[in-house]
Amino acid sequence: MKDVFISYASENRAIAQRVAEGLETAGLSVWWDRQIEVGGEWDKSIEEALAVAKCVVVLWTGHAKRSRWVRAEARASLKKTRMVPVLLEADAIPLGFTGFQALRFVGWEGEAGSKFFEILLGVIKDKLAGKPVVLPVEVATKASWVGKIAAVVGLKMMVSVMVAALLMASSFWRMDANVTIHVETGRIEFKVNPGKDQKRLTDSLFFSRLSLQHVGRMSLSPKQWLVANPEELDWETDQYPSKAWVELPGNGRAWELSGTKSGLNGTVTLESIERKELVVGKLDAIVLAKPAIVTLETSSNQAMTLTVRTDEQSQRIALSGLSQVEIVAEGIMSKEVASVPFDQKQELTYQALFDGQSGTMTVEGKDKTFIVVINPSESSKHMAFSTTALPLESLDVSWQDPKTGTRKSHPKFQGVVRYRNLPDFPEVKFKAPMFLTVEKLERFETTSIRLDLQHEIFLVEMQGTAGYLKTGTAGNPQDLRPTLFDVIRFHPVLKPLRNLIGL
Repeated sequence: MKDVFISYASENRAIAQRVAEGLETAGLSVWWDRQIEVGGEWDKSIEEALAVAKCVVVLWTGHAKRSRWVRAEARASLKKTRMVPVLLEADAIPLGFTGFQALRFVGWEGEAGSKFFEILLGVIKDKLAGKPVVLPVEVATKASWVGKIAAVVGLKMMVSVMVAALLMASSFWRMDANVTIHVETGRIEFKVNPGKDQKRLTDSLFFSRLSLQHVGRMSLSPKQWLVANPEELDWETDQYPSKAWVELPGNGRAWELSGTKSGLNGTVTLESIERKELVVGKLDAIVLAKPAIVTLETSSNQAMTLTVRTDEQSQRIALSGLSQVEIVAEGIMSKEVASVPFDQKQELTYQALFDGQSGTMTVEGKDKTFIVVINPSESSKHMAFSTTALPLESLDVSWQDPKTGTRKSHPKFQGVVRYRNLPDFPEVKFKAPMFLTVEKLERFETTSIRLDLQHEIFLVEMQGTAGYLKTGTAGNPQDLRPTLFDVIRFHPVLKPLRNLIGL
């Protein structure tokens, strides 16, 4: 059991710490929220400490006046006449508490050894000893007659007591959050559930280089199809001389390469033959037909990695706008083995020429994971993903470090949460090294995902209702869902009353 409980707003943490340390040096036992153990239940720990404290020192400031926690703790301390209010800023006591005298220490920063500290220490010791407490006139506020009436009526009327109790209880009752979230990050992972409809993950994107991993099958119909002799590669220029190329029979018919059975994950890379063109082709769309976990990451080499993981089937994408493309393939083989004069169990380089006509190509994933690494063209560096709202089941912009087990976020991560049904409720801002996890979603969707490769970030907008919404750090997570008290307090209808009584 602690002698003294200190109630304060988080913005005044430094003052509270100095007061706590001074009282402890004077031989008193003090509880304040820095003593909550890591992993402890915040609400429960405060309630237990408040229930057994012999004296409650309330540090009233402008921030404390607006803090639901400080007001709730002050109300609880009134029941056993244990409150010692300390006014640190002018006009900082809410109307409901102006009926009680307070120590007027305006401008005091909590320093031990000062005149104000010695007065506070004497008042606390008298209260702990059960003596009548008379505040020194020179540092005591005058009890407001309006506040006295409010306090007396609140104590006399059973209905008011019940309402106060319900309001206090409501400050611990979390509600689902109807929010709009803006996130800027270099990595984001979300689970999409298209339901019965197919959903486009991307809009058309022109690329200067494209790499596909976990390829199971690739098909295209070039006008001319060539393969290079691996032994002719010029290692200095990383190119093949003209004599290295062998034309394969085709003349416009479909060519198909399929994944080998050697256990290798097929990899295909597309770039221009001359390696000078700004545009090699166009990724038309990645369409999601089944629930999938999608991970987006940027890298410093002007590339974006997109990973799609499903539980039921492989993924398929379509490419178009191809003219003269060099294709480096490994782990996939032509069905017409006899047509390719080189061992296909090694990396081979092909050329697909479409004779001035726009060619097309389809690629299907080998298994439930499909990885696409995209180097967008200059005109696509502010790429927009699907304009169709993607229905989300979960969202995470952090990940677990496999070495330490701690949560990590991207260095450029930042964002803001705004409450759609509570326009006056303060928005919450966050940035690295904080994390953001959103789960238990209902009618939750992304409305915009844009890629800004110049700054190596994704700009993500989403909205909906979340039953689980947390940010903070691993050691200090914060539940961003509003309480029932917040919903009542910030309801637009109650705004005039809220302004009147200082809630």
